[in-house]
Amino acid sequence: MSINRRVVLRTAGLAAGAGILLNACSAATPTTGPGENTGPAVPRQGGALGAVFTGGGAAESLDPFGSGSPADFVRGDVVFDSLFTLRRGRVAPALATAVEVGPGATSFVVRLREGVKWHDGSFFTADDVIYSFRFMSSPDRAYLSQLSAYFDFDKAQIRDRFAVVVPTRQPVGDPALFLAAFPGKMVKNGATFTGATAIGTGAYQVEAFKAGRESRLKRFDGHWAGKAPADELVLLSLSDPRARVNAVVTGQADYAGDIPFAMGKSSLPEDFEIRTAGETNRTAYGWVLNTTIKPFDDPRARKAVRLAVARQELVNAVLLGYGTPGNDLLCAESEHFMSRAPLARDVDQARGLVKESGADVAEIVIRTAEWEVGYNASTQLLAEQLKEIGLKIRVDIVSPQEFLEPSAVAAANGIAFSSGAVPLAVMYGRLGADPSLALNDDGFTAAFRKAIASADKAERAKAWDEVQEVMFDRGNTVVWGQADVLSLARKTVAGIEVRDQAKYPYLGKAGLV
Repeated sequence: MSINRRVVLRTAGLAAGAGILLNACSAATPTTGPGENTGPAVPRQGGALGAVFTGGGAAESLDPFGSGSPADFVRGDVVFDSLFTLRRGRVAPALATAVEVGPGATSFVVRLREGVKWHDGSFFTADDVIYSFRFMSSPDRAYLSQLSAYFDFDKAQIRDRFAVVVPTRQPVGDPALFLAAFPGKMVKNGATFTGATAIGTGAYQVEAFKAGRESRLKRFDGHWAGKAPADELVLLSLSDPRARVNAVVTGQADYAGDIPFAMGKSSLPEDFEIRTAGETNRTAYGWVLNTTIKPFDDPRARKAVRLAVARQELVNAVLLGYGTPGNDLLCAESEHFMSRAPLARDVDQARGLVKESGADVAEIVIRTAEWEVGYNASTQLLAEQLKEIGLKIRVDIVSPQEFLEPSAVAAANGIAFSSGAVPLAVMYGRLGADPSLALNDDGFTAAFRKAIASADKAERAKAWDEVQEVMFDRGNTVVWGQADVLSLARKTVAGIEVRDQAKYPYLGKAGLV
């Protein structure tokens, strides 16, 4: 299976560019550093909130499965609801209230919330769920839902008006986690998304939409979870990080998500502040090594790379200190994450492993793009560090549009990568879907299948420990840092929530004081 570009986008985020230009309309003062959860917690009712995110240009779509920019994700999260959502990596009910796992974890029943209305006033039922499952998994879609790898949606059946039975393709002990994390937005039975309108069940409904420019959303007063605070939500799409920052400072927007680290060192007008999503919502930065080709088919060569990385140096140079060193494991702070001290740099041991594995005999290509701010700089620094242990490294810098081209990724020895604090099942499932990113290791595969299949919490936790022990010992992920996620906001912005990932905050409870 080739890389699902939209899924990787949501996993890693999309940001580009460096350097900040502030055209402040009032006196600027030095920042004191980002604060976590600063600003008021509860917004007032009424008014309009403006927010700006990286856009996808003409490719943006109201189809929640149709495109993959941060602006698409943020808009989709408030227009459409999922059956389940994530809160700090844990599952929370939304349009569904419960899942009942069948014998052997080979099927499950989804129990739906009653009384939920679509934006047109009709009621949400099992018919919509069946349609949504088949809509997201249709083989003619550009971005096929990876839920299809685990659930057999073609054989899903309606049990009653508010219950659906879904067979699995392999044992899945916690299907609610998959439904929350991939995610599986619900669309109305018969939806096609051919125009500039869309009907969802979310906190906001579409009033106007211009791809790559602006989305105007009005509050849906009939939302099952209660009315949103703001009367209107205006989402701007801007790809240049400087333009996003200036949109806030000049009054075009109130909030800009996922701003560059350099912004944290800048001076700001008095009414603005830099915020961080906090330690529990950091983004892992690193690389995935290709175990299908030499030299990283050999675990000694993979360990040599991990031993060669000067982690704190990268945190200081690339993240400008906004983060901490990583321990080569993904999904920090998520449930079952294994907290281990990072490997200390040991150049002599790394050189020995390079010689033993024969990794010094051919050129090694590491592929990168400024998909995320810092990818290119960190990969170039990595190349210098790896040369110290005798590896012949070439950094292949390409455009973001070219970055995930499947044949090029398969030919590279490694690729720059990043990930938020998503559940372990989701991250390793996504990596495992592509041979170029998967760890080709029988012990890992057996432990991963056990972790996915178990419906027993204690057994599942033990299996996840086994998965991460293998990854820490001989894995193919090199996580050098855990980066803060920074945003710029007026001090009056309140109610910003992290549900899935901090780079795509949930704005259904946000507003102004």
